[in-house]
Amino acid sequence: MLSYASLDMALRPPLFLALFILQWAPSHSWSPSPALLNALVDVSQLDSGMPQQVHIAVTKKNTEMSATWVTFDEVIQFMNALPVPQQVQYRKVFTSKLKTIQAKTTKFVNPTGWTRYVHRATMTDLTPGESYAYQVGRPGFLSKEFVFKQLPLQPPYNILVFGDLGVYNGESIPALLQDAAKKAYDLIVNVGDMAYDLFSNNGQTGDQYFATLEPLFATVPYMVVAGNHEAEENWNANYTTYVNSFTMPDEGYGDNQFYSFDVGPIHFVALSSEYYGFYYLYGMEPVFNQYDWLVKDLEAANKNRKDRPWIVSYFHRPFYCSNDNSEECNAFENRLVRDGWLQMPGLESIMIEQGVDIAFWGHEHSYERFFPRTPTAKQSDSPYTNPGGPIYIISGSAGCHSGYAYFGDPVEYSAARINDYGYSKMWVPNATHIRFDQYSVEKDAVVDSVWIVKDKQTKFEKVKAERGRCDRVSSQGHALSQEEGNRRAIRYQALIFDFCSLCLYSNGFH
Repeated sequence: MLSYASLDMALRPPLFLALFILQWAPSHSWSPSPALLNALVDVSQLDSGMPQQVHIAVTKKNTEMSATWVTFDEVIQFMNALPVPQQVQYRKVFTSKLKTIQAKTTKFVNPTGWTRYVHRATMTDLTPGESYAYQVGRPGFLSKEFVFKQLPLQPPYNILVFGDLGVYNGESIPALLQDAAKKAYDLIVNVGDMAYDLFSNNGQTGDQYFATLEPLFATVPYMVVAGNHEAEENWNANYTTYVNSFTMPDEGYGDNQFYSFDVGPIHFVALSSEYYGFYYLYGMEPVFNQYDWLVKDLEAANKNRKDRPWIVSYFHRPFYCSNDNSEECNAFENRLVRDGWLQMPGLESIMIEQGVDIAFWGHEHSYERFFPRTPTAKQSDSPYTNPGGPIYIISGSAGCHSGYAYFGDPVEYSAARINDYGYSKMWVPNATHIRFDQYSVEKDAVVDSVWIVKDKQTKFEKVKAERGRCDRVSSQGHALSQEEGNRRAIRYQALIFDFCSLCLYSNGFH
């Protein structure tokens, strides 16, 4: 397939030069806070043979927890002439009986040439609600001991939600580490764009991100989805660093970019908006695979509403936003994710049809909360009580190199907009109530809060999406053959992206 990078090369050199200048212009110079500088780990001082970047994640079973870690060298020990594999050793807190699980090791060689050894092991036979201590590595080369609490079967739960967190200007990092020390969370949801970027600087940016946040990620299940900064499109690498870095629940597709899991009264559904955003590079098949799986998953979840009344989705690109870079909020890819194009089905219709209650997004480096997507929400005195449509929240303000994302005129259904650095907290006290708080690390305070109450299941009513000039391109595309439509779509995106990039990037990379 013709690659994006090969199109209109005559236009690209001066445009990319301009983007480079804009990126590093004085208006984009930020000085990291002393707290952030103190928090960042110097990975060059770490022992390359020791386990590093430990993070845990839930699986499809509530009696398991997966652990993933890396080493920079393949240290091989022998016992009775046989190599000793990497492993996880774990025990229930306040007991001494250890259980050991052998890890599966993968030698990951990034297309740009750097190498990491990635190790994965799943702790089994865990009791929900109990705390466990564990170490990873080999005998004599074990990590420090970490402690996590296996998610209990019933509320309450404290859930952390954030996206678009970089190493440079990652102003939420010190506060997140303080929260980790307080054991403030039961679960973490990351809506994409990590480190900026996981693969940058021969992987060292990702190394620093994981090493710095290890006290949080090694003690609280860290559930992730890919953002556009994980795509590695410049060398057609197809998210390879993301895929090799994380162990998410297995849906049988050999793919960790879409999956679901249950936590008490909530069915979580993680999706990849990037299958849409980069379909012109990686093809449409991932879009179709994900959608086919999603329909089945949501149908099954709806049959289980009595036990799990909530369905919460998260992915990277928003359906709607009202940031100043309005061209991005109305960009072709965002509409593609929402409404679909050619044979590719969009996501909003199925989410409304199947009654998805809440969706978290990132991509925009700000916080924006929306009224429920229903015709009567804005006229209601209590729109968040038994809402008749999904509630959308953008949580992309954790902090990265591009700084603040300012707002233009609010779009329809926008309820709250904040561009302080910070992150979201989801408090689930019982099966009928969820509270969302947006925490500002600058003000050290909650700057937005809303309760969502659902004590009955409401059938959602479809709302006609706002339309714009991108749909004229879509309507033309529907009348074309898939091959011709793909060709035009690629060229359209390449030209529009280049034309708009100067103004978009002057407000920060997204």
